[in-house]
Amino acid sequence: MSFAARYEKRRTAFEKELTAFLPKLQYPSPLGEAVRYALTSGGKRLRPILLLESAQLFTPENEQAISLAAIAVESLHTYSLIHDDLPCMDNDDFRRGKQTCHKVFGEANALLAGDALLNLAYECMFESSLLGENGKAAGLLLAKAASGSGLIGGQVADLQPNADKESVAYIYRNKTGALITAALEMGAVLGGATSAERQKIVNFGQIFGFCFQLQDDLLDKETDADKKTYLNLYGEEETKRILKEKTSEAIACIADMHGTEFLIELTENFMERTE
Repeated sequence: MSFAARYEKRRTAFEKELTAFLPKLQYPSPLGEAVRYALTSGGKRLRPILLLESAQLFTPENEQAISLAAIAVESLHTYSLIHDDLPCMDNDDFRRGKQTCHKVFGEANALLAGDALLNLAYECMFESSLLGENGKAAGLLLAKAASGSGLIGGQVADLQPNADKESVAYIYRNKTGALITAALEMGAVLGGATSAERQKIVNFGQIFGFCFQLQDDLLDKETDADKKTYLNLYGEEETKRILKEKTSEAIACIADMHGTEFLIELTENFMERTE
C-alpha cells in the first residue's frame, strides 16, 4: 500500500470519528451550522493524525481519551483558521477551496463559531481528563499550545510590522509549530510514553512544525509576497536548503524508535508536497 493510501486510510478513520461526534453539538442556529461548516470543510487532518499515530507508538490504555483528544486538537485548529481568516486578521475569502466561514455566515457568527470551537476543544479534554491523569496532562499541553505564549502569541507576532530572522522563527514556532508539537506530545502522554520517549517526540514535533511552515511558504510564494517568511528573508534556494536540512534533523529525532516508519514517511512526503 502506498503512503498516500495509508494516510488516506487514517484520515478517513478520523473523519468517521468526527462525524459520529458532531450530533452531540446542540448549538443554536446559525452557530451550529457555522461550526459544522468549518469542521467539515475538509483538510489534511494532519494534527489529529499526528496525535493518533504518536499514541500508537506506545501502549495506549484508553482509546476513548485518545479519540477525544484528536477531536479537541482538530477543533482548536479549526477555531484558529476561522479567526485567522477574519477581516481583522488575514481577511481571506477562501479556505480549502470553499468560502471562509465569515463569508458564509457573517463576521460576528464566524467569530462566535471560533469561540465555540475553542471551548469545544476544552470540553473534550476535560471529559478526557476524567478518564485518567494522562488526560489531564494532555489537556494542559493543549491549553499551553493555544495560549498567549503559543498559537495566539504567534498570531500577534505575525500582525506586527517588523520581519527579521528572530521574529519569523518565533511565528513559525508558535503560530504553526506549537499545536503540531502539542498534538504529538499529547499522543505520547496518552500512549504512556516514558520521559525519554516523550522528549524525542517533542524534539521531532518542534522541527517538524518548523519544516511544515517552510514548505507552506514555498507553496504560497506567489500569494505571500508581503508576508513574514523565511522565503522573503533568504530567498527560495536558501529556504529549500534549510528545509532539507531540518527535515533530516526531524527524522533523526525518532529514527531509533520502534514503529515510527509511518511518521518518518509522513515527514518526507509532507516536506515535498505540492499542495
